[in-house]
Amino acid sequence: MGNDAQSNVASIGDIQIKTHDGIMKTLTNVLHIPDLKCNLISLVNLESNGCRYSVDNEALKVSKDALVLLKGVRCRSPYIYKALL
Repeated sequence: MGNDAQSNVASIGDIQIKTHDGIMKTLTNVLHIPDLKCNLISLVNLESNGCRYSVDNEALKVSKDALVLLKGVRCRSPYIYKALL
């Protein structure tokens, strides 16, 4: 979290996210951490599920095979992206 603080995981489950074009996407094995004030998506978790990611000109793209799953643009620091799904 950037300050060496630790938080507890309350639960693990699946969530559905509605994309900008109305398509529902499911993220599996998502950790629910009530102490966090924003949502985080772990690229390590995505990699372990067969996804690849790339960053070019401050734009993030996550894909699996030929399907693009997530797009984002940098909006404050190198580690905070605004998801465009």
